[in-house]
Amino acid sequence: MRMHLVLGLVGALLLAGAGKLAWVEYARGGELRAQAQAQHTASMVVPAQRGDILDARGRVLVGSVRRPMVFADPTRIADVRYAAYSVAPVLELDAAALERTLRERGDAQYVVIKRDLSDDMLRAFEQVRDSRRLWGFRVQNESARDYPYGGLAAHVVGFVQRDTSQAGLSGIEQAYERVLHGVDGRRWATVDRQRRRLRPLTEQYEPPLDGATVVLTIDAGIQQAAEKHLREAVEKFSVEWGAALVMDPRSGEVLALAVEPGFHPLDTIPPDEKLKHRALERRRNRAIADAFEPGSIFKPFVASAALDAGIVRLDEWFEINGPRRAFGRRTIQDVHPYARLQFFEVISKSSNIGMGLLGQRAGNARLSEWVRRFGFGQLTGIGLPGESAGLLADLDQWTSFSTQSIPIGQEISVTPLQMLTAFCALSNDGVLYRPRIVRGVVRTDGTVVEDCSQPVAVRRVVRAEIAHEFRQRALAETVRTGTGKGAAIPGYQVFGKTGTAQVAERGRGYTAGSYVGSFVGGAPAGEPRVAVLVSLYKPGGRAYYGGTIAAPTAGRIIGDALEYLGVQPESSAEFGAAVPR
Repeated sequence: MRMHLVLGLVGALLLAGAGKLAWVEYARGGELRAQAQAQHTASMVVPAQRGDILDARGRVLVGSVRRPMVFADPTRIADVRYAAYSVAPVLELDAAALERTLRERGDAQYVVIKRDLSDDMLRAFEQVRDSRRLWGFRVQNESARDYPYGGLAAHVVGFVQRDTSQAGLSGIEQAYERVLHGVDGRRWATVDRQRRRLRPLTEQYEPPLDGATVVLTIDAGIQQAAEKHLREAVEKFSVEWGAALVMDPRSGEVLALAVEPGFHPLDTIPPDEKLKHRALERRRNRAIADAFEPGSIFKPFVASAALDAGIVRLDEWFEINGPRRAFGRRTIQDVHPYARLQFFEVISKSSNIGMGLLGQRAGNARLSEWVRRFGFGQLTGIGLPGESAGLLADLDQWTSFSTQSIPIGQEISVTPLQMLTAFCALSNDGVLYRPRIVRGVVRTDGTVVEDCSQPVAVRRVVRAEIAHEFRQRALAETVRTGTGKGAAIPGYQVFGKTGTAQVAERGRGYTAGSYVGSFVGGAPAGEPRVAVLVSLYKPGGRAYYGGTIAAPTAGRIIGDALEYLGVQPESSAEFGAAVPR
């Protein structure tokens, strides 16, 4: 009887269990199967490789490589202190800080510990991990940015976030983030309860789409020359910062853009606030972001526009009667006293009084129109983040002082890029081109995403014959016999203009002893192939004139660029034609 009772109870329980299983299968079967599948199948991101950045000749300025990194799964570390103090020495980390990180991230399964391990460090780490059975630490290869030319053109290419996202934070890396990043893929695999991969699910794989390649107009050879000569000038004259740009005036292509002091894209930013500020300042692309009063390098734009308007002639005599001259309540002064100058000499000898007389003749309305025609007070459209439009007041805010200030490069702030872009119009046939720093974007399969290889003309600023005559007489004479003699190089007729501007502090006027020395020019004068600007901000020594500190630097850059491009020296006959007397 008892046996029958036991068997009956067992049977009832079995029936109840079967009924419950049936109910669960009926009501929650799909949900539980999904949970079981999730417990044994894991998806992993397959990062797309970030696209390369090439120079104009196809040389890799920025690429991507696979580098080992160490990450930890704190949930699999039994003795956190022992683990931290075991691996920290070989990874050159602070053991106490590592222990603190592991404890604070105790519930995480992926904590980055160390990136960019050298081969020796990797071997030492794996030996410690394996011998002490520290399975909570693993090695993974991740994509990292690589710089075959070091920090060359760092202010152009920019830098990326130092994590798995590699998001662009400045320069081309930021401006072209969408095409450089690519599209990540995904892989699924069967894993155990500790999420260790048992086998891949080959039928479930979405391959990544690697980032596209960005081709620049920058030429590494010319960029190296610009950086070298600029660095030497910054160090020699104890300059706060300097910028050097090289452009092809025929197309608006930027061949070099250098800023000193520079940085390397792999430099880390220190936590100390003072050091952090200094590091961030070095990363600032001052060639496009910093605007300052240009001084006398601005004179060619007003002068050439006046020639184009027919209100002055190059051989016209100006009564200077220097070294000082009153214009209403304002007195204008020249560095050297001149009695009379022909107008081309007003430029070559950089007479402020002569330009003040021209401003008086032109009037504010025409001056404002001329300056804006050359693109000042507007963004150039180069497409790099952080560009400044400079500062140019509306005409209704101009005063009688503006009539003499604007022609000598005061009451206006410009960036180095704006200055050279405008000067290129006087170095070609009088056409203002939009500056370009990217030639195109190409996907890994050869598909052209963006074609920027063609020049983009903005507008004509002066007639071709005016640009040609002004360049070969006034600007070439500046280098031949005037303030720009330091830019002269054997075998070529260099043309250009020097400038020495006082530094104006916001709300405080000009600062005594603070100057910007500049030279803007190009060569050969007959058919210019390169245009160059060098600006040196706040030199620390006694030398500060643009003709002394900037012109020689620009001349060296021009000479190296012409030799690199294979431009043959000019003949003596061409020299004679360049500067008719």
